[in-house]
Amino acid sequence: MLDKDTALADYVSRLYPHPGVEPLLLRLQNEQELDVLLLLAACWLGCSGRAAAVADWRAIYAWQAPWHQQVILPLRAARVAARGLAGDTALYSQLKECEQAAEWFQLNRLEAECLRLIPAGAAEPDCLQHLISCCFAQGVVVNEEVRAQLQELAGRAAEVL
Repeated sequence: MLDKDTALADYVSRLYPHPGVEPLLLRLQNEQELDVLLLLAACWLGCSGRAAAVADWRAIYAWQAPWHQQVILPLRAARVAARGLAGDTALYSQLKECEQAAEWFQLNRLEAECLRLIPAGAAEPDCLQHLISCCFAQGVVVNEEVRAQLQELAGRAAEVL
């Protein structure tokens, strides 16, 4: 089990570069329109043994959605648009740095919100259940394909403890 004192950003800095995690998260983001920051938070909460219901995840999503929609998505759209501009790699790089800075900033805020809503408890680690609840909160139906991707992510998340 992940130490309950491990900060979300510290856990993410180990999980995201773990083999297979980045492409899996990006596939869930691009194909299911899931918020990667919330998926990372679900892994962190689940691996640290905090119990959460779908209602908790709905509250986290409602708190996170404005930042995601008003800050992250516009920065991502600008970065993607700049990628196609001939010879302007500097602008693309600056936009990517801004997007990543906004995500890291939000991760710290997201940790505080998660801890406020979901205090430490004595639950068994259950990363998959957190991921499924996170998907439900975002309005994504967890079919066989999505469940398989979430199971893979939960397995990889457990390796990073």
